[in-house]
Amino acid sequence: MHLANHARSITVMSNAQSRRYFGLCYVTMFAVFLAVTALIPNASAKQQSFNTYNNGQKTTFDYSWRHQDKSYQLNFSIENTSLNNMPRSPARYSKRVFQDTVYAKVMAVAKEIDPTIATVSVRKNNQSALSYNVRSRSEAKGQEILDKLSQAFDQAEQDYWQDNLFTLYASPNGKTAIRHDHAKYTQLSSDGLSTIVGEIKALQQNPRDVREFLQIALSWIQTIPYNTLEDRLNSNGAGFASPRDVLLQNQGDCDSKSTLMAALVRAYNKRLSVAMVYLPEHALLAIGMNPLPGEVSIRIENTAYVLVEPTGPAQLAIGEVDKATNMALLNQQFSTSPL
Repeated sequence: MHLANHARSITVMSNAQSRRYFGLCYVTMFAVFLAVTALIPNASAKQQSFNTYNNGQKTTFDYSWRHQDKSYQLNFSIENTSLNNMPRSPARYSKRVFQDTVYAKVMAVAKEIDPTIATVSVRKNNQSALSYNVRSRSEAKGQEILDKLSQAFDQAEQDYWQDNLFTLYASPNGKTAIRHDHAKYTQLSSDGLSTIVGEIKALQQNPRDVREFLQIALSWIQTIPYNTLEDRLNSNGAGFASPRDVLLQNQGDCDSKSTLMAALVRAYNKRLSVAMVYLPEHALLAIGMNPLPGEVSIRIENTAYVLVEPTGPAQLAIGEVDKATNMALLNQQFSTSPL
């Protein structure tokens, strides 16, 4: 929201005022929009063991789990330099930090204004708005400076979202809100997961079988313990764990585990299209490939995408979803975002 008023004072000075509002639904959208729905599984995936070891140069991960009637063991190492290059879980969102960051950048522009041409004041209001006032003898000059401050505000806001891996979106109720930029987390994490790809291929009967790779990866991620990540101990209150931290912490919620799966798919084959599917209270993945008979799929821009559910603990195969998810899909209560 942007309000701008222009009025002349008795001293023939022109006033230009603007108030920029932090009026998006910034608060609890992360945890609320992406909270997992209860799955109703016929069988639950179970992680039998998890160990990790850091020798200073690389971190080794060792997992064992059962999927249906088969046991798996997955062991891989990631160089610590690669782990450190992968994005960490975001800090708890702070409206104060957001406002202070934008304020500092707008003030930097304001300080460049020649005081003989105009006087500028910038104020923070109740942690929810930023106001600036331009006073100049020339109304045209005052408006020019006001526009410059507005541009600085817009750029600072955009930089904040990009630097902190947030993105804007239209929520189901039609309001503009923010969420974690799952696409950026996927892209910035995929290279660090490349060593996992070869180890999963080693578990395959046919290393060239794409579906076999996806099913083993899916069953592995389903067994990683589920955690809503709503407290600061696990995720600093952000309600989301990056792929790096899902591995290190051995836990994650629906969008966290789905992002890990998406990053692994990109590491496996960048030509495979992947999209996040957002339900009112859940998130899962869609992979661009032709569905087999009986598999649940959706179409995105006239391309078929098969749904996969990494959340667990339900042992849902490729193209299987639980009843609540299927009902939301039938009622068109979902949105998608390419990863």
